[in-house]
Parts: sequence; structure tokens; C-alpha cells
Amino acid sequence: MGGKRILVAGSSRGIGFAIAERFAEVGGGLILTGRTGADLDAAQSRLQDKFDRPVTALQGDLSDQDQALEIVAGAGPVDIAVINFGATDTAPGFQTSDGEWDRLIAANLGGPFRLARHLATDMKDRGSGVLLFIGSIAGIEAIGAPIAYGAGKAGLRHAMKAMARELAPFGVRVNMISPGNILFDGGRWATRRSKDPKAIDDLIDRTVPLKRFGTVREVADAAAFLCSPDASFIVGTDLVVDGGQTTGF
Repeated sequence: MGGKRILVAGSSRGIGFAIAERFAEVGGGLILTGRTGADLDAAQSRLQDKFDRPVTALQGDLSDQDQALEIVAGAGPVDIAVINFGATDTAPGFQTSDGEWDRLIAANLGGPFRLARHLATDMKDRGSGVLLFIGSIAGIEAIGAPIAYGAGKAGLRHAMKAMARELAPFGVRVNMISPGNILFDGGRWATRRSKDPKAIDDLIDRTVPLKRFGTVREVADAAAFLCSPDASFIVGTDLVVDGGQTTGF
């Protein structure tokens, strides 16, 4: 993938940062995005220092239409785009307020879809490109995640498949990765586990056949494969990276 311009949206930490780091290993011009300036600057510095080459960082909230357009304009032509952003935290079940419902649907469906649409327009005109959404197993099965989060990810999964069919004739591949329970510093699972390690470890042991958390590197390796020429005939696929937790596709 040397010589490619690669945008990783939502890459200041966690899964997004690991994907950006994995792409930096194989070359290409890297563009990071994030909402928080301090986290984004730190990610940019880490990658530039480790790989000794410039990395572009564009700050903004991609769920906001105007900010997303500014980031797309700042990024310029993109060959590969990984769309990894959203929101999870809200009240459980039917306690979710209308405002919170709208916020999570915008963050997990509306924002990612609009960003993909903007990027896909240019890719279609150039006759090549790769779009990779980062979804969630909560968009595949009801696993106890907030309803608005799961509904947003399920909608994004459908949008991915529809986009894949529409864009494939123009040389643009669209796919998705749906991670399961991924443990990383500062993440939701790390926070929960710090409060009650035994309860969380018992939960993972019961619900994940591999009986462990996944790592950000495992998701990043899957992303690198799907965006590479090795996956040139893979279109409209949702690659589940969850240790066997889900059963329905």
C-alpha cells in the first residue's frame, strides 16, 4: 500500500490508533482524525517519531456535517478510508431519551454514512478506492448493548452492503469489520474491568468461546488485510472479529 493516501477516521486512540499504526508499518501517506486535540496531537507525534515520516492530523467531530466536510477538504484525494467513530454511552433500554437516541443514531449511522458518501464520490470519479467501516457485533445481535447504539450499527451494516453493490462497478470496494470485546487502555472494557476484574473476566469466560478479550492489533490486522490488494475480490463483507461470541449473520 505504499504510495496510497490513507485516512483513518477516529484514530487518536484505541482501535483507530492501532489501525493507523498498522498502516504506517506498510507505508503510504497517513491522515489521522479525532475530536480531542490533545489526544490527536499525541497520536500524531507517536507515529511520526516511530516511523520517522510526516503524519497529517485533522481535528473535528465527524458526526457534524460541516466539520466532516472541512476534514474531507483538508484530507484531499484519499485512496483508502477507514471509518471508525461513534458513541456508546446512554441509558439502557427504553430509558433512552429522544435526545440521546438522536445523538447515538447520528454518531453511529448518520455521521459515518455521510463521511463515506463524501469520500466515495471522489473515489468513484477516479475509478478506484477502498472504504472500510468499523461496526460492532452489537449491530448483528442483541447482546445487551444500548438499543440506540446497536440500531445505529445495524443500520450502518445495511448501508455498507448497499454502498458496496453500488460502488463495486466503479472500482471502489466497501467492507466492514465488526469487533467484539476489545480490551485497551482507556477503553470502556478497561474501565469496567478496573472496578470488578473477576466479574468481567467471568463474563468473558462465559460469553466468548475463545475465553479472552480481543486486542486492538487483531482488529488492525484484519483492517490491513481487507484494505490490501490481497482482498481485491472481497466486497460487501462484514468480517466479525469476536472470538466466536456471535452466531447470527
